[in-house]
Amino acid sequence: MVTRANEVLQNCCSLDAMTPSRWSTILRRVTTEGPYINERMSVLVLTIVVVAGISAVAFADKSVASFSLAPLYFLPLALSALVHPLRISLALSIVCLVLHDFVGPIRDLGTRHLTKDATTLLGYVFVVVVVNQLGTQRQRLANLAARERDELASEIHLAAEVQQSILPRSVPTVPGFDCAARMYPAKTVAGDYYGFIELPAGEIAVVIADVSGKGVAAGLLMPSIEVALRMDAARSPSTSDLLQTFNNVVCRITSGRRFISMFYGKLSPQSHSLEYANAGHNPPLVIRAGTDPSPLDKGGPVLGVLPNSRYESAKISLRQGDVLVLYTDGAVEAENPARQQYSAERLSRTVSLHLHQSASELVEMIYASVIQFRETTSLADDLTLVVLKKL
Repeated sequence: MVTRANEVLQNCCSLDAMTPSRWSTILRRVTTEGPYINERMSVLVLTIVVVAGISAVAFADKSVASFSLAPLYFLPLALSALVHPLRISLALSIVCLVLHDFVGPIRDLGTRHLTKDATTLLGYVFVVVVVNQLGTQRQRLANLAARERDELASEIHLAAEVQQSILPRSVPTVPGFDCAARMYPAKTVAGDYYGFIELPAGEIAVVIADVSGKGVAAGLLMPSIEVALRMDAARSPSTSDLLQTFNNVVCRITSGRRFISMFYGKLSPQSHSLEYANAGHNPPLVIRAGTDPSPLDKGGPVLGVLPNSRYESAKISLRQGDVLVLYTDGAVEAENPARQQYSAERLSRTVSLHLHQSASELVEMIYASVIQFRETTSLADDLTLVVLKKL
């Protein structure tokens, strides 16, 4: 609101550049968003409105001699009761009554006139007190809502800190490979996950996952992913067995209300190979110079939907110069203003043009490419990238 108010003030100062459309824009912003920069300015402007309202009613009351316009004073008095302390609004009630007596229709000064004045003043005071109490109650509710909002924001930031602590603090050094990873949350708390788990015999498990939905609800499942994987990864003889076990764990945790897509790969630096299983995740791409990208799509359904699901595993060999790109749907499903998706094809073309770059440079380059495609720095969904390059 402050930014828009500043824009309004700047536009009002540039009178020589004003066009009918510019004036229309300013009027629309003033009437819908408010011209007030801060609370003090708001009170000042509304006070001017109250005084102008009382003056307008007094002028009309003087011009019309056939009947009394005293009830119209209720409008500026009600506005004053919302803005000013009660004592000021009560004083304005007396001012309105005096104005009405001086400029209103001529009448005798008998008992009947005093009774009407008392009744009118009583009506003014009643409206002022009731509206003032409503305004006070509204302010209390607004303060309570603000405190609860701040508490919720603090808890969300704490949840985000916990989530960041779950993610790898650094990418492990894998002989013969250049590795990099980064998560770009759409909100404070993300529903994506990536990790590197050291396995026996020097192997490294590479994981990327996406919990259905976004925000805190999705992010709450991330600790479960981390704990279950680290407990079972070393004990599972194959990637397919691990995903079958983990699927049953997710089914018990979520009761089918949420699901997780996951890619789990077991990287062997000695044999330069990757054994993997894909649980309904966006297929990672193996990109080689001069050939079409190879999607790693062997596996089974997403985790958490069908208990006792079976998963197929596969094994690939990685050659010098190969780039393996793991990503979530926040990358390939990112849309531009024309509602076109970034797509896996665009991702593979982008990487193919920059195969000479390091893994970390490729991560930053892919993210920059997605942002450029969207024509905005905001993300509609969490975007996570893991890049492995065979040296």
